Amino acid sequence: MISVLITATVVALGAWTRLEDAGLGCPDWPTCYGSITVPLSPQAIEQGQALYPDSPFSAEKAWPEMIHRHFAKTIGLLCIFMAGIALWAARREKDIPVRHAVLLLFMVCLQGAFGAWTVTMKLFPPVVTGHLLFGFATFTTIVLLVVRLSPFLKSSGNVAVAALRPLAVLSLLVLVLQIALGGWTASNYAATVCTALPVCQDGWMQMLNVRDAFAIHTYAGTSYEFAPHLAPDAKITIHAAHRIGAWTTAALLAVMTLLLWFRAAGTRYRRFALFLGAGLLIQVVLGVSNVIFNLPLAVAVTHNVVALLLLQVLATLVYSLGQEKKS
Repeated sequence: MISVLITATVVALGAWTRLEDAGLGCPDWPTCYGSITVPLSPQAIEQGQALYPDSPFSAEKAWPEMIHRHFAKTIGLLCIFMAGIALWAARREKDIPVRHAVLLLFMVCLQGAFGAWTVTMKLFPPVVTGHLLFGFATFTTIVLLVVRLSPFLKSSGNVAVAALRPLAVLSLLVLVLQIALGGWTASNYAATVCTALPVCQDGWMQMLNVRDAFAIHTYAGTSYEFAPHLAPDAKITIHAAHRIGAWTTAALLAVMTLLLWFRAAGTRYRRFALFLGAGLLIQVVLGVSNVIFNLPLAVAVTHNVVALLLLQVLATLVYSLGQEKKS
């Protein structure tokens, strides 16, 4: 549970860092201008600036990046402890989810590697998007570990609800795709190129450039901050795809919510329906607010966090419905 809380904080801090354009607040990794924390003294700043003359020092950008890194290191330590405890406890008990704990440790190590590559490859969009997705996946893996260790999601015997598992799996996959589109939109600095609803401003269909928008470019060794490698039409295409994906995902999750509610028959699945419906409504309001108010920081970070929570609701729902299938 401690890991759940800290990882959720790290995801929010990652969104804050990205939206503050502070992803290169420290041009090196794991240090910051050669220091283990943000350089504070004039001498340390001068030495760091001498090491990285092409990256002007900004404390306002360096602090979000280093705070994010320190919280991420804490998650790594916790995952090491959990894997160690699982391996030790498995010597005496048979039901310890050792593979789950070891998988979690592997994922958090991979996530750390993506964090390093994000800096060393200067915000290369495929790496930044992968960093976001592995962050979400790591959090989901921790939540599912908590779920597996809890006694609250055993079979309830609701056969009508169990039949919804294929739709729940589809909903989960569509949401993951939509989150990936959101990460691609953010990493390519396309979040503000469409200023009208429901998809984009007039004429957007004549500006579509799918080939460049979703091309995995070869790493060029230059900075990808503010996506100088993309023309405006490619950014509009990325944003429009994210918008269309958002309305499609919202419609599918709304259907999932209604079916859960009417088939729940008073079981815990009505609570799942309430959480899913409330999260979906909040997410739609936040998405619309991002457009109307031109991506305010607090709204954009919350939009990211609510997407993470919706993912947990669906992943836990799929797990719970799987328990029904086994009964």
